[in-house]
Amino acid sequence: MVTGALTIGAGVAALVPRWALRCVFGVDHIDPLTILVARHWALLLTLIGGLLVYAAYHPEVRVPVMIAATIEKLAVGALIFASPFRKKPLAALVAIADPIMALLYLAIFAGL
Repeated sequence: MVTGALTIGAGVAALVPRWALRCVFGVDHIDPLTILVARHWALLLTLIGGLLVYAAYHPEVRVPVMIAATIEKLAVGALIFASPFRKKPLAALVAIADPIMALLYLAIFAGL
């Protein structure tokens, strides 16, 4: 539930992509394609967060939702760490927090 709510927070980037890209990645020159991709990315993250919240109350979908969220969170962490954006404080926070969330999901899987 908590990690889902945190993930839903990415939806802010869909509403104010220029601000989000500046704050998280330190990007100053933002073209229309970057805004489109940022909005789409934010929407997908928000949907993953919404599914995590839903799965908290619906055990029948919990495993597939957590598998998808684990893959997403490990991938975004790896992508940020492999990029120059890892030096940006908020991007680094995401790159650390998301894999930790994924590890929590894996710990839950191990306990199933």
